[in-house]
Amino acid sequence: MKPWVRWLVIVGSIALVVVLFVVLRPDDSGDSASPSTPTPTSSPSVTPSGSPSPSPSPEPERTVIEVTFRDGAVQGPTSFSATQGDRVRIIVHADVSDEVHLHGYNLMSDVTPEQPARIDVVADVPGVFECELEDAGIPLFELEVSP
Repeated sequence: MKPWVRWLVIVGSIALVVVLFVVLRPDDSGDSASPSTPTPTSSPSVTPSGSPSPSPSPEPERTVIEVTFRDGAVQGPTSFSATQGDRVRIIVHADVSDEVHLHGYNLMSDVTPEQPARIDVVADVPGVFECELEDAGIPLFELEVSP
């Protein structure tokens, strides 16, 4: 194989990896720690033929639970509630490295002093669920999901 062909294959492969990364990466538009604002409902648009086309439905509102673990203790509330079907985002800041675990839903996310843990869940199971620093066995809060 000629050297210029080899370089062309390498550059093409790198370009393909970059394009796939951009296209397939998860949506990070909701990374803010504040609750998201629901998208306003727009009226149906009219096509050139005069018939209305369906407008996209707004994204349901999300409940944000933000907890800080510092100096061996949870800062702030340790009990939160949601209604069955709610979308919930859990954000945990900590001054230690550990794994945040939402029991009952069996969802986990790593937390470090530099990077908060983030867990997104649809609260579709009613009950009371503990969220803890898994390796340390330290409870962070309880999430009560009501029907």
